[in-house]
Amino acid sequence: MAARGAGYPALMLKPPVTKAILVIDDQPMARSTLCRQLEYYGFTVLEAATAIEGLRLYYQERAKIGLVFLDMTLPDLSGEETFARLRKLDPKVKVALCSEEMATEVKGQEAFQGALGVIKKPVRTDRLLAVVRKALG
Repeated sequence: MAARGAGYPALMLKPPVTKAILVIDDQPMARSTLCRQLEYYGFTVLEAATAIEGLRLYYQERAKIGLVFLDMTLPDLSGEETFARLRKLDPKVKVALCSEEMATEVKGQEAFQGALGVIKKPVRTDRLLAVVRKALG
């Protein structure tokens, strides 16, 4: 669990975003890449390598977190269970799902109703920023 500070100004959002983004992903390379992309655009990023760590971090810092990127395949809890627990902590939590599957396969699942959307890995910057804009802009 590490917090990273914002680097460059958030070019695509006005006024400046004050909420952090939590990235929950067990794959170090995927998590690091996503965090670096977000930091490049000036966002403060918190990261977690497991569902339990992510839930704990969200519980502790939820007032500061405006968006959660949730990997769908975590080793300790399923994506469905993690999403449900986040919603239990905060029914208004904004969650974007990350998956190596096709987005259409995930979108139709009832367990993920209320998610902002699904981003296919590897994450394209334009799609990443569109989701961030939708959640925080």
